[in-house]
Amino acid sequence: MFQTILLSLTATVSVIVIWNQLSKKVQDDIPFIPGPASDSFFTGNMHTLAAAPSDAAAISYTKTHGGIVKLNGILGVSKHVLLISDPAALRRLFGASTGQWDSSSRNLASIKSLFGPGVSAVEGADHIRQRKFIVQALTPVQTRGMIDSVQDASQSMRRMLNKSCPGTKPVQLDMLHWARRVALDSLTMFAFGVSLHAMEKPEHAHDLLHTFDSMLEDCMGKTSEMQYFLRETAVAGIYPSLLGIAMTDMQFFRSTMGTTKRLTQFSEWVRKEREEMGSLGGGSDLLSSLYKANQAESAKSKLADHEIRALIGMVLFAGHDTVSTTLAMFLNDMARYPTVQQRLREEINAKRAEIGGDEVKFSQDDYDSMPYLNAVLKESMRINPVLGQTFRTNRAADVLPLSEPILCTDGKMWSEIAVAGGTLVVIDIMGSNLREDVWGKDAREFRAERWLDSEEKVVPREKTPGMVYGSLLNFVAGNRTCPGWRIAILELQSFICDIVEGFKISAVPGNGEIVREFHGVSILKVAGKPVKGGEVPLILEAIPGKA
Repeated sequence: MFQTILLSLTATVSVIVIWNQLSKKVQDDIPFIPGPASDSFFTGNMHTLAAAPSDAAAISYTKTHGGIVKLNGILGVSKHVLLISDPAALRRLFGASTGQWDSSSRNLASIKSLFGPGVSAVEGADHIRQRKFIVQALTPVQTRGMIDSVQDASQSMRRMLNKSCPGTKPVQLDMLHWARRVALDSLTMFAFGVSLHAMEKPEHAHDLLHTFDSMLEDCMGKTSEMQYFLRETAVAGIYPSLLGIAMTDMQFFRSTMGTTKRLTQFSEWVRKEREEMGSLGGGSDLLSSLYKANQAESAKSKLADHEIRALIGMVLFAGHDTVSTTLAMFLNDMARYPTVQQRLREEINAKRAEIGGDEVKFSQDDYDSMPYLNAVLKESMRINPVLGQTFRTNRAADVLPLSEPILCTDGKMWSEIAVAGGTLVVIDIMGSNLREDVWGKDAREFRAERWLDSEEKVVPREKTPGMVYGSLLNFVAGNRTCPGWRIAILELQSFICDIVEGFKISAVPGNGEIVREFHGVSILKVAGKPVKGGEVPLILEAIPGKA
């Protein structure tokens, strides 16, 4: 009862504060772009967008209104928001000069509250300076040097799966949990030069294994409309930030503080371990590369200790969560499409025989030279992006070109849209990945064969906004492109080959569809079964002589 009264009072005060701010600020309403009616006075269409599983709301808006859609924003944060999947508009967003279009203040503040002032939470000169270090440490040459760490983790996973699947007896396993374990071991080895042994001893890594799935649900999870409103206005700086929402959402506050504490402890543990080993700066891992690069910089350009700690936390989250979710969804696709799985297995076996048998490890060139492996991976990522949407804000007025004119509410056809500075934009990754004018009439179907032609033929360059992998937006583009995309693909190639080569993957009979629940990024769940942290139950059966 007390919390309900407090929530009402808090909301009332928030509305008064926001209304006063709105009366002092003239916003560009983008009045003529078509879009859905508002769902709520407080949250417009934004709570609907965030709460819908598997990007259902964004897909519906784009299907109805096209590649640029006017959404109603959150009261006091932005009156209107643009949902964009139009290729020409996206090319402008990602190709503009640094700082013209950048991550929204809301995103930056949210990331900073969890991880500190690392590269993903800062902008301008600080972002350029920090990103330079990471890009230098993750060149193609450096990435190739990390392959042993990735494959060691992958082989460990294969051994542990074999123990869990005795003989040829089919066994039901939560493959999201297994994907998280192998991704964590791989990441901590190639990024930090230490191992948590999450595959062999998951209980030792339990706290860190579950830090992020708990954080995502507690800090970015599904909420009531009013809690969502209070969170978003707090992060936007209109309400007194974390202290303000602690009164009405203590779980959010505690989870945020707990996550920050655990990440700080992990960062300090990594540094201490490496210093005791006497190997900080002497390995081929990401942290060593950063340390060496930092030592060579001038005092003005060096990364400060708090920046390195923030970077470790962000790399741990981004590198672990996205890879594990992508892998689990890929395995679910293999269960859904057994003929695809069998064809992929035959290609892996043929490559294994070509290089000399089971005792010889695949090289990165071997992975890259398996066309069907990479076609299936790209198709799974296209249909199931971990990040369905991301946000951008323009720092100054701009004009967005459109790939095709749209009929606006004034009855005229527009081929470009003028937007005022401060316009909030939702980059519709799912919408971009499903555009029929880009991918064909079968854009919503899983068809790996579309990738077996040259990539330029699959998707003409004039129809893409300059993405780094597979003409997809999964790693974003522009100045916020994921710098670790190469190592992420290497991990996925290695994990996929070891699992598909050694095990037959099947769906659990009678199980529901796997859906992606939006929590900043996706958490995979069985539809209608809201298990906290998510799950992807599948049946694995060891292949004789291979597992």
